[in-house]
Amino acid sequence: MNGYFAVELDRASCNVVKKRATMPNIVSDHITLAYKPTKKVYDKFIKLVGKNVGAVITAYRANKNIDALWVKDMFLTDTDKKIKRANPGSAHITLSLKDGFKPGDANSMFKKPKIKKNVIGYVEGKINYIKLN
Repeated sequence: MNGYFAVELDRASCNVVKKRATMPNIVSDHITLAYKPTKKVYDKFIKLVGKNVGAVITAYRANKNIDALWVKDMFLTDTDKKIKRANPGSAHITLSLKDGFKPGDANSMFKKPKIKKNVIGYVEGKINYIKLN
């Protein structure tokens, strides 16, 4: 499937998290759940589109090219059922990045970040499927 499922953060959550961005290209708007999902993963997540999600943030991590917030847990707010990212790598909110980098580059940054700070936070959003061109 040529697209991805993500928790698109609501306006209030976007406004809160983007204040932590330190690079010129600000992203700060979603948590990727499944990038270019298989048919099996697509079928699982398509049923969740439109559902409200809460996400618990426990760390800020950065290197010289990208910064992000680490998401410890995500859950459907109407049932408290936990949901997990389908792709390898940590669930995160890419905050910002330098030219020449893309949000997915944050996955590698979580292994050896230059800056690692514990932070406590909570954001909300809705699950959506975004088609890629």
